[in-house]
Amino acid sequence: VPTRHFRHFAAGGLNFLLGQLGFDVQGFVAPNTGYLEELGFPDSRLFPDFSTYTVLPWADRTARVLCEPHFQDGRPAMAAPRAVARKLLSDLEQLGYRLYSGFEYEFYLVDSATRQPPFSGIQIFATLRNNFDEGFVYQVLRQMSAVGVDIITSNAEYGPGQMEINFGPASGITAADDAFTFKNGLKEIAQRAGRMASFMTKPYADQSANGCHYHHGLQDATGANALASADGSPELTDVGRWWLGGLIAHAAALTAFAAPTVNCAKRYKLYSFAPTNATWGIENRTVGFRMKGLGGSAAHIENRLPGGSSNPYLVLASTVAAGIDGVRNKIEPPTAVSGIAYGMEDVQNLPTRLEWAIDALEQDTALRSALGEEFIKLFVAVKRHEIAKASAHCADYDAADFANRVDEWERQEYFEFL
Repeated sequence: VPTRHFRHFAAGGLNFLLGQLGFDVQGFVAPNTGYLEELGFPDSRLFPDFSTYTVLPWADRTARVLCEPHFQDGRPAMAAPRAVARKLLSDLEQLGYRLYSGFEYEFYLVDSATRQPPFSGIQIFATLRNNFDEGFVYQVLRQMSAVGVDIITSNAEYGPGQMEINFGPASGITAADDAFTFKNGLKEIAQRAGRMASFMTKPYADQSANGCHYHHGLQDATGANALASADGSPELTDVGRWWLGGLIAHAAALTAFAAPTVNCAKRYKLYSFAPTNATWGIENRTVGFRMKGLGGSAAHIENRLPGGSSNPYLVLASTVAAGIDGVRNKIEPPTAVSGIAYGMEDVQNLPTRLEWAIDALEQDTALRSALGEEFIKLFVAVKRHEIAKASAHCADYDAADFANRVDEWERQEYFEFL
């Protein structure tokens, strides 16, 4: 929007297709969302959140402000992920707690024209790999910091052209805003440098997946850590146990948001450092939920379920919904896993196909209620549409080995835009 028109649209709202929330990655229309054909394909009105205004140092005299859609009568469109996340944060505050969280992303870089990586091998943490293009890497680090994304570490990861860049946690909705800004900003910076950055969860069958571990903790009304004992003992508080119990009890349904494409669950492999079941442990990289810093003021939970393709607003919202249910119903978690969680019996395995995760979500009445039926209707409709689309384009989609391969159609569908 040119600056001369910004005040007008900011005050009155910008007309924008409501149903864009019901598109797939390539812009195809999903039916039965409640937002498209049922309403005659109407416009929404976008209104800006001025607190998100920032000048983008990688674009020409351009600023960014995040917006949320409303119906023409002024009602908020509650299928919008950011609106859903803010609603869940409000529910948490009514319970007496605030969320402090951060997202840990991995991504692949390739040349835009050739789709070849800038470096080969899997020399994770090798300093030489960190310097594959010093100018580009430093541009990302400095310009992200300039827009408020607090970069804390950057390193080569476990695949050719794969990197991990971490940024500091933030309170409330700001954490998801930072994640959204990072993902989109990185892709824009890479595009201008002749590269393509992809957070697609499993772009290559024989290489490491892109994860998105979600670190989060709770603060009570005094600002104290609600998960850790005040005396510094390495024990979870009652609230901490119940919150963790809620995450584990709802893990199958959470996977619908943590692994939201037909490609994502291919990350859940034995001995891959990605989780395969709904387990927890202290500083354990094989479980679904890893407890970190227990016994200190920075104690928090690392939700290891999400892949790089996940939407940060929906990861936040669903995590909070599950945690709140655990606290309200005092759901106790199972015993912590002290060794290898892979292959354990008598535990809940994570869904390894998107349709199974969507089935679990539809059957999870507590999560559906918390997230809202308006959102659930649209989300499930989009995912059923994506499943049908994959089935039509991928040979032997229903075969067991689909989980062990990555079809070219998947890369064409997801790599550039996720």
